[in-house]
Amino acid sequence: MKTTTSTAILSIMFKQLTQEKPWAILKVSRRQYETKRPWVTANLPRKKFEELLVMLPDGFIDHCHRDAEAERLVEAIFGKVE
Repeated sequence: MKTTTSTAILSIMFKQLTQEKPWAILKVSRRQYETKRPWVTANLPRKKFEELLVMLPDGFIDHCHRDAEAERLVEAIFGKVE
């Protein structure tokens, strides 16, 4: 019985260690993540926000970064269009 409990605990610990950190998913440093507090902006508890981040499809954040960069470039070239 004790071995089963130990195995379960080790399994949980391994999962937590191998899961990508939320700041890595967002491609920012941990300090930037803690300073910006994106879960507050999203009006969600931190734990819920981080659970949702893990569920995002692969490449979604990269797409958002490219889209934002394209908008910045267009604004730099043509100015702010309203």
